[in-house]
Parts: sequence; structure tokens; C-alpha cells
Amino acid sequence: MKTFMIFALFLTKVGLAHASIPSLDFILQKAATTNARQIIAIEQEVTFKLDNEESVITENWLVEGDKNLKLTANGKGLLKTNVHLNYLYNGNTKTFYIGKNKQTLPIATDFYPRILFIKSFNTYKNYISEMGIPYQHRLSRADGRIAYAVGKESDHLTYPQLWFDQDEFILRKIRLPSLSEIELSDVSPVGKDGFIAKTQTVSWGPYKVTIKVKNVAVKNNTSLSAFYPQNLDQPSEMTFANKTALTEMIEQFYQRFR
Repeated sequence: MKTFMIFALFLTKVGLAHASIPSLDFILQKAATTNARQIIAIEQEVTFKLDNEESVITENWLVEGDKNLKLTANGKGLLKTNVHLNYLYNGNTKTFYIGKNKQTLPIATDFYPRILFIKSFNTYKNYISEMGIPYQHRLSRADGRIAYAVGKESDHLTYPQLWFDQDEFILRKIRLPSLSEIELSDVSPVGKDGFIAKTQTVSWGPYKVTIKVKNVAVKNNTSLSAFYPQNLDQPSEMTFANKTALTEMIEQFYQRFR
């Protein structure tokens, strides 16, 4: 009898644990409210480190949401004359200039920044579908916290997934279809109703890049015209006279994730 009661109590606890997990629709609806409604400007440093080599690139982002983003990136130190990038992202296209020649291309499949600024439930559902993530979820962990993991469970880097904080519904981790991973931590408020992860760690293959946000500001006086392709006139350039394993890492990062 005692054994039966213990087993019944165990089943009750398991049932309550599962019952406490909200629907995925509810989680995504809450997650969509954690991003700022306003246009924001972000200054951050991207650190590339490989063996004993290290380089830093400063990125300045202007973000309206997942459909309109603008990036200016400039190398620091030894990269000061090597990296000058000006990219504009509108929907599924990326616009930039090489010299005087305007280029408009589909965005890279690993372009994860747009996922960080989703503001609607339907958009989350669309991205999950595009990424081939099954519409299912479970309890897991991310950034040392209990999280809702969206997608198919796997012990290894096998399936794309998204992880949302259990308490705050803030995005904490992304595994892309390429199995590259983005870990998000040091979450801080931005604007009246948004949050931003001030530390990002991007991992792919043998590489790991650390991104630190230095400043975030709401741009109330900035209009959508800042994201019009016709207003982009600065060329992009990334040239390395001496190719090294580190410069290969930098080139891969900007080709794949930007």
C-alpha cells in the first residue's frame, strides 16, 4: 500500500508539472511583447579570438523590427583599414554597395539578428515554420535558467530549436537549421517595454564569437526612411592583404551571420 501511494504521488507531481506548461501559442504571444516597440540604435563590439590572435569589430545597428535593420561595421586596431561594412536588411533582402555597384541579395539563411527583434505572434510562427522547427515544446534549460524549448528534443546538436525564459518569455538561445548556436545572456531593459541581451555568443564549427552591447538608445525622431535602400550610399569593403585563420573566421561570420 505504501509503495502504491508513493507511486501515485509521483504520477500526480508529473501530471502537475506537465499541466503547468502553457501552450506554445501563449509562449510566443508573450515572447513577442518582450521586444521594444520603438526604433532602437545599438552599439556593440564583436570579438574574434583564435589561438593567440584577437580582433575586434565595432557594429552599429539601427533596428525597427525583424523586417528593417541597418548595420554599419568598422574594424578596430589592426583591422581599422580592412573592414568597413554598410548593410541594409529589408524583409528577405540585403542591400549594399561594392564600389559604386549596388547589390541586392537574399539574406543569408543564418542571419539570426532578425529573430532577436520579432514583435508579433504570427511572425514567430512563420519563422519557426521556415526554420523547419516542429510546433512542439517542453521544459529545458538555457543560460542557466529554466526555459521552454521549442522544437524536437535532441541530446546532440541535431535539430534547430528556440529557447524562451520560463518566467520572462525572453529569447535565451537559438539553434539554427545549420546547427550554429547563439546564446543570449545579460538581459537588460530597453525602451518602455523591451529587453535586449547584452551578451551574445555565436558558435559554429570550431569557431566562437563573443558580442558585447556597449550602448542602446531609443530613436524616437528616426523614421522608416532610414531603412529605404535609396538612402544607402556608403560602400562596403572587407579586404585582407594577409590571409590567416582569424581572417577566415571573420569572413565566414560576415558571410553567414550578417
